[in-house]
Amino acid sequence: MKWRWFLVGSMLVLLGGYVYWRMETRRVKVVFCDVGQGDGVLISWREWQMVYDVGPKGRKMVNCLGKYVPFWDKTIETVIISHWDEDHSGGLEEVNESYKIEQIFGSERPEGVKEQFFYSGDLIKNDIIRYGEIDFEILSPDQYLKETRTDDNGLSVVGLLSYKSNKILLMGDVDGEVENRLVWRGSLGKRVEGAIIKVSHHGARESTTEELLDEVKPKMAVIGVGRNSFGHPSKEVLGRLEKAGVEVWRTDERGELVVRY
Repeated sequence: MKWRWFLVGSMLVLLGGYVYWRMETRRVKVVFCDVGQGDGVLISWREWQMVYDVGPKGRKMVNCLGKYVPFWDKTIETVIISHWDEDHSGGLEEVNESYKIEQIFGSERPEGVKEQFFYSGDLIKNDIIRYGEIDFEILSPDQYLKETRTDDNGLSVVGLLSYKSNKILLMGDVDGEVENRLVWRGSLGKRVEGAIIKVSHHGARESTTEELLDEVKPKMAVIGVGRNSFGHPSKEVLGRLEKAGVEVWRTDERGELVVRY
């Protein structure tokens, strides 16, 4: 098995508020931002920040970062765009205007990405982004999907965020076929049991399959969703989550969710 490693992060000279910053950054913080109909997640530890998706245009992701990234820290070390649909990538230019982004990854480079975004490369299964005790392991897409799927949703970057024994699955917008493929090919297994899951595709009915839920046995499901005409989240997905006994956090009803470890 071939592994690629991306070592990220740099030291920060601390200014005012040193004691508060030291206490706050001892803990890993994961923020599921309320960006409306879209996804945006901040992972933060010490002086390092990684963002998974940036929501649509409208500065909601910038506003979320402003609440949880110290005002003197204007660097986002890593941005991962799960796929390039507007509701996942539209806020990138706004984030780039407010912060220095050191690296941007996706499953593929889209046409028209501006040079100032410093696109760093494509992610594929078994790639790992590591900072300290945090690992973000890429579970999908693999080479087979890259060769057989052409739709953005199916090629979403799916990743497992790990910190000690804590796990969070970030699913992009993959459909049930990709989810079940992860199950059947043994990409999940016991190591993901009890993880928090960021529900795929805002709760679209073709995602969050029974097979996936049986495998992951999530303790919580987060649905990034806002006002929409697609019927997200679907009654089918909500029913499957209820049947599996999973606590559901919807950003349209409860706002952002902050998880600290």
